Amino acid sequence: MKSFKDIEAGLTEIKWFDNIKDVADPKKPICLNWLSYSGWMTYKLEKEYPNHTLKVTSESMGNKPQMLHDLSIDSLGFTREIVISILENISIFAQTYVPNSTMDNNSWIMDLGEQPLGSMLSKIEGLERSDISFANLNVSGQEVLCRRSSFQIGSSFIYLVEAFLPNLNKA
Repeated sequence: MKSFKDIEAGLTEIKWFDNIKDVADPKKPICLNWLSYSGWMTYKLEKEYPNHTLKVTSESMGNKPQMLHDLSIDSLGFTREIVISILENISIFAQTYVPNSTMDNNSWIMDLGEQPLGSMLSKIEGLERSDISFANLNVSGQEVLCRRSSFQIGSSFIYLVEAFLPNLNKA
């Protein structure tokens, strides 16, 4: 897997759950260290994995991503996808979706470049994060655990989906 598109390629239906135990054993390292982590991932990576790399793989205007199809949200917006390498290969995929209605007051997101989203969001006063939901996907025979949340800025939303690869059980 090299991008979020590789994950989405074989998906037909995604079932999201409110409780992590509905998708995986909460005692697995990947659940304890990653899926249940509620702080800013940006700061976790900087502190615990200072040699990690972040690479933007795609930025585009278009339809909302497949991982958000079950949500009643604007169907057009800006999508940004990144890969984060922690171990020997890619370990985390992240996909951010900003509906057009949110872009009106938050166009800064298009200028992030290689900067992590969390470093900008953490500076916004009054920002609220939604509850996290979880999914377990089978991608080419590999279990890929995902979490999804949104960030509310006033009456606008930014959506984030993170996909954690099995090699994170070693981290």
